[in-house]
Amino acid sequence: MSSSTFLRITVFAVVVALVAPAAHAQAWRGMGHLGGNVTDEQGKPLEGVTIKFDLPGSGATQAKTDKKGEWALGGIARGAWHLDFEKPGYETVRITVPVEELSRVPPIQTRLKASAPDPNDVIQGELLKAAALLNEKKFPEARAIYESVLAKYPQAYQVEPLIARTYYGEKQFDRAIEHLKIAVEKNPAVIEHKLLLGNILIEQGRAEEGRQVLASVDDAAVKDPTTFVNVGISLLNQNKPDEALGYFEKAIARFPQSGDAYYYRALVRLQKSDMEGAKADLKRFLELAPNAPEAAAARKALEQIK
Repeated sequence: MSSSTFLRITVFAVVVALVAPAAHAQAWRGMGHLGGNVTDEQGKPLEGVTIKFDLPGSGATQAKTDKKGEWALGGIARGAWHLDFEKPGYETVRITVPVEELSRVPPIQTRLKASAPDPNDVIQGELLKAAALLNEKKFPEARAIYESVLAKYPQAYQVEPLIARTYYGEKQFDRAIEHLKIAVEKNPAVIEHKLLLGNILIEQGRAEEGRQVLASVDDAAVKDPTTFVNVGISLLNQNKPDEALGYFEKAIARFPQSGDAYYYRALVRLQKSDMEGAKADLKRFLELAPNAPEAAAARKALEQIK
C-alpha cells in the first residue's frame, strides 16, 4: 500500500469519526412539527418558559415561549416525545406527545401553576426585616414579625431566642426568660441558648436556677470568655464576690489571653484584701488590654496598692 493511499484512508477514518457523533446527535430530526402556547392559571401568556424536548434514544433540544406565550419546533422525527415546561416560580409540567411525520399535531395548550414559595426563603426574608427593626430598637415591631413567622411555621422555633431578645430590650425579663426556656427545650444542643438563659437568670437574681442551667454546659464547649465574665459581673453586682470569683477563674483558665477576666478578678481580690493577687492581675490586664476603657482605673488602683 502506498503512503498516499494510507493517507487517504486515515483522513477518511477521521472524517467518519467526526461525522458519526454529529449524525447521532441529530437523530431526532425529521419532518414532524409541534407547537402551542403556555399560560398561567389565570390564562395570562407566559414568556420565557423553557420547553425541553426529548426523544428517548435519539436526542434532545429545547425552545422558549415568546411574549405571547407561544412556541414551535419543526423538523422533528416521529416517536413519543417527552416535553418539560419549566419556568422559575412555577411547577414543572411534563407531557408525552406522539408525533407522526405526515400528521399534524393540534396546538398544545399548557397551563403552569405557580409553585409554593420555599418556606426557608420566606422565613429568611422576614428575619432580615426583623433584624433591621431590632437594630433600630423597634422591639415591638420586630417581635410582631417573629411571632408571625412562628404562627405560620411552628417548626421555626429558632425565632424563640430572637423573641426573647425583643423582650430583654424592653426590660421584660420574665418574658425573655420564658422564650429562652422554650428555645432550650426545643433544641438543647444549642449551648448559646443555655448560656444566655443562665446569664439572664443570674442577672435577675435567680442565681441558683441560673447556675443549674450553666452547669449543664460543658465548659470546654464555651467559645467566648465573655460568657464567664458576664456571669461573674452579674454575681458581683449582687454582692456575691465568692461566686463571681469562680467564673472569672474559669474565664482565665479557658482563655488566658482574656484581659477582662483578670481585671474583674483583681476587683474581687481587692475586696478580699489580697493585694498581691490583685496587683498581679491588674498588671496582667494592662499587658493584655492597655487601651481598654478600664485601663485608667487599673493604673490608678496599682498606684494605690502598697
